[in-house]
Amino acid sequence: MKKRHLVDSLSVRSARARRLAERRRSVRWIMSRAAATLALGAAFSIGGATETLQSVHFLVQKDLDAVRVVKQQQGSRDEVVARLNDGFAANSVFKLSRLFPDRMVSHRLALFDDRWIPTLTGQVQQPKLDVFHEEMARINTAIRRDFFANAIPFGDIIHEKSQKYDVDPALVAAVMETESRFHKGARSAVGARGLMQLMPRTGRWLGATNLYDPTQNVDAGVKYIKYLQGRFDGNLKKTIAAYNAGEGNVKRYGGVPPFNETRSYVKKVLNRYAQRTQQLKAYDERRGTAAGTELDGSSLR
Repeated sequence: MKKRHLVDSLSVRSARARRLAERRRSVRWIMSRAAATLALGAAFSIGGATETLQSVHFLVQKDLDAVRVVKQQQGSRDEVVARLNDGFAANSVFKLSRLFPDRMVSHRLALFDDRWIPTLTGQVQQPKLDVFHEEMARINTAIRRDFFANAIPFGDIIHEKSQKYDVDPALVAAVMETESRFHKGARSAVGARGLMQLMPRTGRWLGATNLYDPTQNVDAGVKYIKYLQGRFDGNLKKTIAAYNAGEGNVKRYGGVPPFNETRSYVKKVLNRYAQRTQQLKAYDERRGTAAGTELDGSSLR
């Protein structure tokens, strides 16, 4: 009887402990959700509810590292009134903001906003070239395409996607070689996948549903490089560092973060970028000479 009584007592205590743990998890979830709701309400209340009905509009913008609430008012500059870096709270704010009428709040996934890709194929009108220059430009593009297709693994995809997003294909090749050594099935210990070693979450943001598919992976990776170039005004070292350590860390340290891994990564990519650029230049010169591309005393590149 004593043994049975002890077993019953332990069972009761175990059940109480489980209920207490479940209650605590529920409270944490509710508190986090409540905090996000309060943050959203506070952001929208800046300026007063009456202003919201009088030419004030809020834009809730989501990118990879944060959610920003921007206050927009006619005759005034846009003002960031809230920024949330916490993943759960930020996502909750973005979702909750959808409950507000469109006349009050609009939304933007910044990563998919074409305004940060100013040179998407077909969107930029180049000055019209005469027949000679047009033919030389066509030959030059063909030479570069031929180089990447024959000298670099997956070079045809690299060249195509680099042309699409106006990114140097030699840089893309250098990043890919450093990330995966051109192995399309590569997977890191933290879950980064494919040729450009993108995390699944980042891949989804960039429109890739299968990161082991070379075309999807490279398209997403080049798009991400273009995004980072826009974030850091084309600064090469910051762009490369952000690809490895994240945009937030580069902004936090004002440059390449003091991480041994990231510093080594930046050095490797820059060295490989320089090597590919020299290889392309030599190939271009050999092939270009046959086309007689001398113009105004300099070779047309």
